[in-house]
Amino acid sequence: MCAFHEWDGRRSVWAGLGLAIAVAIGFALYSYLGTLLFAIFLYYATRPLYRLLDRRVAHPNVTASITILLVVLPMLAVVGYAALAALRELDQFLAASDLEAYRSALEPYLSMARERDVGRLREALASDTGRSVTSALQQGIPAAFGPLSSIAGSVFGILARIFLMITFLFYLLRDDSKLRRWFSRSVDHDEDLVSFLEAVDDDLETIFVGNLAIVGVAAVIAAGTYLALNLFAPGGQVVATPVLLAFLIGIGTLIPAVGMKIVYVPYGLYLLVLSLAGPAPLWQPIAFFLLSFTVVDTVPDFFARSLLSARSGIHMGLVLLGYFLGTLAFGWYGLFLGPIVVVLAVHFAHRRFPPLASTLLAE
Repeated sequence: MCAFHEWDGRRSVWAGLGLAIAVAIGFALYSYLGTLLFAIFLYYATRPLYRLLDRRVAHPNVTASITILLVVLPMLAVVGYAALAALRELDQFLAASDLEAYRSALEPYLSMARERDVGRLREALASDTGRSVTSALQQGIPAAFGPLSSIAGSVFGILARIFLMITFLFYLLRDDSKLRRWFSRSVDHDEDLVSFLEAVDDDLETIFVGNLAIVGVAAVIAAGTYLALNLFAPGGQVVATPVLLAFLIGIGTLIPAVGMKIVYVPYGLYLLVLSLAGPAPLWQPIAFFLLSFTVVDTVPDFFARSLLSARSGIHMGLVLLGYFLGTLAFGWYGLFLGPIVVVLAVHFAHRRFPPLASTLLAE
């Protein structure tokens, strides 16, 4: 009896230590939960490609790096380039319209930096009469470097999250088989638990691979549609950057409820403004909206998504609810957490709830 109590006390100590470690890790990851969930999504979405390459490349580090280079970095490059292109287009639009006042707020500082006009800088510092250059520096430098430091902090935060996401993804791809074997040994190869988690794992791969495939299908359909529109449109092209817009539309399919509309609706409104304020004919934004809604939005959403999700044992309506409700409940990272919760709930309801319920009723 004493031995049992001694052993039970030691087990409690080890369990407490494990709980403390888990709390510390959870506290460290809490601020980066969205980054971790995005890495998990990309892990499941790119795992088939990694395993395909792994059968041909002997080194797992090289295989994981190639997988990330082929899938993740192009997506980040497209989003980054699109952001720069959007800023450039916004600057040109404000310069060519009646909204110059919004652009002029930043123009003196931008032109001063572009021209590197030391005389204008010295004139700006000494413009207030009765103030010394030192006083102007004391007030001007913090005002100038405040926004710059804020921007630099934001950029550093984004780069840090991208680095963490790629790091998580790299080690998940490379060491997932080791994690599986470790967990299976730790639970003494419990058949019920292992089979439950394997079923969850398979369905998550099917759902997230389907999402990534829909990104590609939507991008290809959008690119073909807009290139054809430019080819057959009289009087010049309608979509200035059809391939870039198509890639953004593909990435936009990951957003629940709104989907790719978050990309093509603002662009269509931009074409409408150009048509109303300039020489462009009104049929161009109308044709763009019609093709975007009937071809680009309908085909991937109804046909491709249904075909790709048919391989999963989870009802498509539940998956869509997981995306929508997960985003409403948890924020942007609910886009990835919602489907995980749905898959866990469905398999628990099918596999574990009936025997638990029968046991409770029998008692």
